[in-house]
Amino acid sequence: MSKKLIALIILILVAAAAGVIISHYYSQGKEKFEGNYNVLLLCVDTSEQRPGIGAVDMAFVVNVNQGKVVNMTPVYPGGLAHPTLTPTADMQSYGINRYYLHDSLWTSDVEKGAKIAQETVEYNTGMKTDLVVIVTPESIDAIIQAIGPISVEGQGSVTGNSIEFLREEQNENGVSRGSAVQSLMNGIKNAIQDPNNRKALMGVVSNQYSQGHIYVFPADVFQQFVVYEGINSLF
Repeated sequence: MSKKLIALIILILVAAAAGVIISHYYSQGKEKFEGNYNVLLLCVDTSEQRPGIGAVDMAFVVNVNQGKVVNMTPVYPGGLAHPTLTPTADMQSYGINRYYLHDSLWTSDVEKGAKIAQETVEYNTGMKTDLVVIVTPESIDAIIQAIGPISVEGQGSVTGNSIEFLREEQNENGVSRGSAVQSLMNGIKNAIQDPNNRKALMGVVSNQYSQGHIYVFPADVFQQFVVYEGINSLF
């Protein structure tokens, strides 16, 4: 058998395997993203020093139905604690005596922290979520720059620096950190709903995910979403 024929057979096998994988991810994505599901969105402040990625500044339970954001319920982290977990020795050395939602991402195990956050939110609010998305200030800024400017009610437009906006909201307008994050996320939610922003949004989200500024759990959900969105964009 010639080398060219062998190479052709290998190429065909690789293509077939890729087709199976893509088909699997698409069917999985279709099942998930064309139905009704809840996403736990965690907005993280990476400036708070700890072994993990940062502190949970604000959380939202986002209800999505047929690919549309139906509702975004704010969950303020203050006072919300996990029902059974005891803080690590490291956390206790900082005077933390309960495993609060604010500190759920304390350790470097981000997936474990996401699960802790999920359990904490469900216990305290009764809202069950199907997946967790974690966003950092870097990813929020990149999204704003890609699909912005973002219109924030009562504040005008935000063009890029989310941290600067949040500080201004707190210092000059006297609102809480959580309320400031909520006002910004409401503006982003409205911009995301615009079909004209879909392509740019997918590009920036994929890029930020690959750079480690966005986390999605379960881990394979992001691949399913990318394949599902990519195939749908062809029609």
